Amino acid sequence: MITNTQKQIAATKAKLEALEKKAAAEAAKKLTNLHADLGFASRADLIVALSSLESVKAKPGRKPQAVVKKAGRPAVAQKASKRAKRAKITEELKAKVIDAVKAGGKGAAIAKEFGISIPSLQNIKKAAGLTKSRK
Repeated sequence: MITNTQKQIAATKAKLEALEKKAAAEAAKKLTNLHADLGFASRADLIVALSSLESVKAKPGRKPQAVVKKAGRPAVAQKASKRAKRAKITEELKAKVIDAVKAGGKGAAIAKEFGISIPSLQNIKKAAGLTKSRK
């Protein structure tokens, strides 16, 4: 009786394996012709079209923000953050900032004028030797 059950299990496993292979072959065949079925000239055209649908590229190390759904309320997309773009601090910009500091401008006003943060301004001043050392 145990032997008969084991034979049935082995036969079922073999049948399952054959069905899995058949399903994989059918899926591969569908994927091979997917671009043509959807009306694209090539796979590259399909990839370009799919890539254009990606609205926001995820930053490395961050999870994309999900739309939060509260009970009884429809889902509402979260507002985009109002963060400023990162400024490129070139040697030319550093020279202009140093000139403005030497001319006697206030730190916050200089930072705003050149589109950099106050800590970046402080780093430029420190590198140029324009800050007083703490005692």
